[in-house]
Amino acid sequence: MKNAILTIALLAFGLSAFAQLPFTFDLGVKAGINSSKITSGNPGGYTYKDFKSDAKTGFNIGAFARLGSKKIYLQPELLYCKRIGQTEFTSSANVPGNQTLDLKTIQIPVLIGFKLINLKLASLRAFTGPAMSFVMTGSSVSSNLQNIDPKNFRNNIWDWQLGAGIDVSKLVIDVRYEWGLTNLSDGGTSTNIGFVNKGNVLTFSLGWKFL
Repeated sequence: MKNAILTIALLAFGLSAFAQLPFTFDLGVKAGINSSKITSGNPGGYTYKDFKSDAKTGFNIGAFARLGSKKIYLQPELLYCKRIGQTEFTSSANVPGNQTLDLKTIQIPVLIGFKLINLKLASLRAFTGPAMSFVMTGSSVSSNLQNIDPKNFRNNIWDWQLGAGIDVSKLVIDVRYEWGLTNLSDGGTSTNIGFVNKGNVLTFSLGWKFL
């Protein structure tokens, strides 16, 4: 939590400093749905086969700022994200099993965007950048074959995002794909999450610029 507060404070300070420059500056709110597919790998000491990960639907909601020129911009965001993933497998003893993750995070993407087409009332954009997520209390994981302690989630998770968007006046429409750079958990013991988990997420969102 201290890291989250420090990161937010640094972003706020940087934005207030940049806002004094002769660039455009926007603030807005946004919400969207995401489709998460959790990829899994075997930790040491386990032997499983026939892994299958199903994409599940979650959501995100939050705010964004945008600072830039006519061609390039910086867009930090502060989002509450709920991601759900499910993995099915068969153990070495041919016992069917499953694992379901319900992950709640505060996510801070920092994106660099490029305006490909910039008209008076509409613009087409592409963007990319890292995103850091802080895992919140209430995240859970369950399995029919293992004793699992949800405290073994990593405290923070890094992802990389790539996407495109359209602005129509104050309306903001985005689609982005997110690759997991770090594991959600490390697995390894019967009391741990169970698998080495990494998330890949497709997100559609709508936003509104009020400043």
